[in-house]
Amino acid sequence: MNDLYLFLIYSTALLIVMFIAEGAYRIFKLDTEWTRKIAHVGSGIVALAYPLYIDNHLIILAITISFTIILYSSKKLGLFPSIFSVGRKSYGDLVFVWSSWLLFLLYQNTGEIIYFYLPFSVVVFADPTAALVGKSFPVKTYTIFNNTKSFGGSSAFFIVTFLLSYYFLNKTSWVDNIVLYSILHAAVLTVTEAISVKGWDNLTIPAVSVIFLYLLQI
Repeated sequence: MNDLYLFLIYSTALLIVMFIAEGAYRIFKLDTEWTRKIAHVGSGIVALAYPLYIDNHLIILAITISFTIILYSSKKLGLFPSIFSVGRKSYGDLVFVWSSWLLFLLYQNTGEIIYFYLPFSVVVFADPTAALVGKSFPVKTYTIFNNTKSFGGSSAFFIVTFLLSYYFLNKTSWVDNIVLYSILHAAVLTVTEAISVKGWDNLTIPAVSVIFLYLLQI
């Protein structure tokens, strides 16, 4: 398929996700914590489909740059309150789009698709699950770097990350004891998520995950 068509298809899909989140905010009056997660998971699913049809990382780079401009401009102009009306300073949305390109670039340079799918799946699914569970069930909160977390949220993050780790590590020939390494991977990323602030977990989580996966190979 033509590179321009791929760029337009994926960009349109990402814009649709943003408008769905905005519609949920304006029409159904959903709390921004939920609409942000709709945008996060929806755009993440679109990005997880990159390897299905895209084999040129420059297409993803073009998408990333375009949406960096869109997100930054929208935030400055007060557009898409469903995504940006949050009472804390966060760079998560911008970091998120760049993480997808960096992980895809790493996958293309190593030939190991797990370098893209596992780290990014954790960001897409485990991270928002932890936030929503932590907000709904703030069991025994704790504070790190002035950022309040809860054991409920951290537990949810650990469980989802463990399941993702087990699923993807099962598809490799790197390790024998998949359960053990899935637990270790989940534990390390849970700590990483707990100490990351201002949305930087969208970068620190995949970075630590990649390092963990690399160490499994050597």
